[in-house]
Order: sequence, then structure tokens, then C-alpha cells
Amino acid sequence: MKICPNCHSKMNDNVKFCTKCGTKLASVVGTPELSSGDSPVEKGKTVTSENVTNKPVNETVTPRSTVDTVALQSAFQGYWHWLVNSWKSPFQVQKATKYAGIVTLFLESLFFTLGIGHLAQKATSAASRTANSVVSAFSGNSSSSVGSSFSIGFSFYISIILIIVIAAIAMIGIAFLINRSVGGTEIFVDYLNRLAHYSSSILILTLIFFLMTLSGSVGVVSAVVTAIILLLISLIWSTTIICGVVVLDAPGQLDRIYGAVIAGVICVVIEAIAVSLITSKLGDTLGSFISSLF
Repeated sequence: MKICPNCHSKMNDNVKFCTKCGTKLASVVGTPELSSGDSPVEKGKTVTSENVTNKPVNETVTPRSTVDTVALQSAFQGYWHWLVNSWKSPFQVQKATKYAGIVTLFLESLFFTLGIGHLAQKATSAASRTANSVVSAFSGNSSSSVGSSFSIGFSFYISIILIIVIAAIAMIGIAFLINRSVGGTEIFVDYLNRLAHYSSSILILTLIFFLMTLSGSVGVVSAVVTAIILLLISLIWSTTIICGVVVLDAPGQLDRIYGAVIAGVICVVIEAIAVSLITSKLGDTLGSFISSLF
């Protein structure tokens, strides 16, 4: 089809002159005619998604809460229910959340560490008062403040917690391997939860120990009660490790009694190492306190 350059009328390709205005069309080149259903794109090309520009759609994004309070409350209630049942019937193991065992071990370690730290702080304060009294008696200066500014550092608490948690997990790991040798089929997380269920009364003992260090002064009575609590914790924990080996549904290749003896001996060694490390840390604290006196 030809288009007249003068009046822009359309006519057939074989027309030499415009039928409307008479303009000569010999030099005009005809163009292919598009049907009504054709799109204005070049012939032979396919329309793709790349040829179409989509306008961005503005969507309103509702910000999600970073903390699911409902799930958190449900998890806390489930853990508390599991904890109360473990206190009532330690050997009737209830199904627990995945992290019930490690949370219980951490809380036990936390209360015990806070108690040890507070007890050590009280001991250093009492020693400071005694030192000040001695200095005042000899110098006649009643305003002496020897060692009064000494305080146990944050690193002390972190070190004690790490020692206790690592020692506990190491003992549970040894007992778990022996448990597998005598026929156990549990995965480590379930085994850890079961042992935490057996020994959950340690949480009460460590809480009592911590509260006891907050009230009263360092004396013979508190020392005796502390010794009894530590003895009960050691007894319950040793019983837990042994029961973690002998309480099985089916026997395995290694006799349970032998497995319990091996687990008990190894755990005693680990306990001794942990106690020596804690004692060493207390010794370092004592050394720092003595240095602050001079």
C-alpha cells in the first residue's frame, strides 16, 4: 500500500498518481498492510516478556514480629510442666522439648556458679574487714580501707559455668557411648533429656545453695550446709550416670554392670578434673585479693 506524501491518503501499490490530490507517486515505496489483529511489531519477531514493561506493583508488607510471644509462652509452660513432673517422678520420663535437657544443665550451672561467686565475694569482704581491723589496731587509723574495693570479675563466672557445663556434657557423652555399647538406641538429644529428667532435683539444690549464699554470713553452719548440698549433688549426678547405662529395654553386647562401672570411673575422673579447675580458679581469685591488700 502507498501513502500520498501530500494528503496522506492510502491507495494501492500499482497507482502512479494520488487519486485524491494528483501527486505523482512513482517514487513512493509501498508498505505492507497490517491486519486489524496484528500488533505493531516488526514482522517475524515474537513478542516476549522482555518486550513488555510491567509497572511495579506497590505491595504493603506487614512487618513480622521478631519474637513470637505465644510460642515462647507455650515453650515455657511445656518446660515447666516437664520440670514439675521430673521432680515428682524422676524415673517416669516425660516427652520433652528438644532443648529441655541442655536448658536444665545450664540453669543448674548458673545457680551453682552464682552461689560460688557470691560466697567467694562474701569471704573476701570478711577478710577485708578483718584486715582493716588489724591495720586499724596497729596504726590507730580507723578509716583504713584495705582491699575494700576488690570484686570478683565477670570472667570468673563465665569460667566456672563453662567448666561445669563442659564437664557435665563430657560425662553424659561418655555415658551415651557406653549406653550404645550395652544396647541403647536413643539419639544424644533424647538421652540428654532423659538424664536431665533423672537429675532435675539438682536444680532445686543449686537454687537453695544460691539463695543461701545471698542471706546470712559465712560461718560454720553455712559451710556444713554447703558441704551437704555438694555431697547430695554429687550423689544424685553419679546415680544419674549409672542409671543412664543400666536402665535399658534390651541388653546389648556389653554387660550393663560393667558398663555402669566404666562410666562411673570415668565420670569420677572428670568430676575430679572439674573440681580441680574450679579450685584453681578460686585460688587465682584469692591470689588477686591478696595482691589487692598490698
